[in-house]
Amino acid sequence: MKPIRAGDDGGIVNQKGFRRHHQQGIYRQFRRELLQYLQLCKNHYRANQFIFPMETVYGFEQTDQGLALVTEKIIAPSGKSMTLDEICNERNFDHKHGIALQQFFNDCCSLHLVFGEVNKAGIMYTEQRNDRPEFVLVDGIGEKLFIPFRAMSRRINANYVRKVENKIKTQLNIEY
Repeated sequence: MKPIRAGDDGGIVNQKGFRRHHQQGIYRQFRRELLQYLQLCKNHYRANQFIFPMETVYGFEQTDQGLALVTEKIIAPSGKSMTLDEICNERNFDHKHGIALQQFFNDCCSLHLVFGEVNKAGIMYTEQRNDRPEFVLVDGIGEKLFIPFRAMSRRINANYVRKVENKIKTQLNIEY
């Protein structure tokens, strides 16, 4: 969490009222991500599945800039991190990326991974995680709505995931 966004009380700078005094303050995104990961683990416990199309959460760490959420490092074959946006901007998006992206959105729907505010810069590419090309969500994870409609309904969530998919495909001019 960027210290510049935090007030002295742990709330978000420039927010007022209820939102300013929300229980987790600047750390509420940590809470969303952690709860989403735990929900997926619970739902897929019988299948012994604990790897999902989102970064794996490992815990928390104190830093000189505040509390940090420790997650899995997602890297491309080059050894650097690479977002979907960067792949498309560098004109490197090819057939294997198209298949991996389609699989990513299909998995998000079937596993009931709830999106918050997902965009093309929050989806990372890797081939190291499961020894195959895949995309992994690293930002915009978890329910943001006061009444968690998408978390409560697989159908509503799947419709939203497809809406985000279409928006991203349109923005990046992707066809697969």
